[in-house]
Amino acid sequence: MPSLPVGSSPVARASSAQAPAVSTPAASQQPAAATKREDGFDASNRRPAPVVTQPGVRPADGLKAYEELTPKQQALLGEDGKARWDALNSKEKAGFMVLTTRMEQNKLDSTGLKLKPQPEGIQQDRLLFEAEPKEAVERLKGQVQEAVKRGDFLEDKPSGGLHGDGMADYGARQWVTRESMQLGFGKDGLFVDIDRFGAKTDLVGLFGHIGEVVHNHTTHSKTDPFKVGKALHIDVASHLPKSVQ
Repeated sequence: MPSLPVGSSPVARASSAQAPAVSTPAASQQPAAATKREDGFDASNRRPAPVVTQPGVRPADGLKAYEELTPKQQALLGEDGKARWDALNSKEKAGFMVLTTRMEQNKLDSTGLKLKPQPEGIQQDRLLFEAEPKEAVERLKGQVQEAVKRGDFLEDKPSGGLHGDGMADYGARQWVTRESMQLGFGKDGLFVDIDRFGAKTDLVGLFGHIGEVVHNHTTHSKTDPFKVGKALHIDVASHLPKSVQ
């Protein structure tokens, strides 16, 4: 029921100048054209219905609400970050949290990076960033090279067929058998993902990675971020109350 104007009485008669509003058919109303913002969020994309919640209440999908993300994670989401966050599906949210948390754990700073527009930027198994700002990209690349010197990562040029030639000029892979982070850099920007097996470490990693690639290709599936998060003990669940008491 429409609300009454302030000071009006529910029994007052409407004057001819204040005739009751007549609703118009929904079909005659044209929605405003959606535009892409600088942070890459495109409202025109057909996405699942946003998981809208009241502030301080656990989202219906059980994953962290925007307000529970770290300041650095919120900054990556850009202008109107909450709207972008709510528009993601559960696997995209999990992928974002797992990858950004693991970057922090690996001493890789995402400050200043700009995510590509959806649906590219945040995917369930990877994050794609723009080539600009160059300073932020070069800083991250330098940190990856330092990780190589420490022995935490191994230089490994990404496959252009799997990741695109524009992000395969330089790359490195985490030197671990399981849950191995991979980064690639090129003229089109950079990507970050985590493979369930480290292809360059040992026979377990090599054959495990081959099996993972074959499985994902033949089943047209992607790495499950919830499984990766569980293996790395990264918490993606909301800790807000289910409802306001």
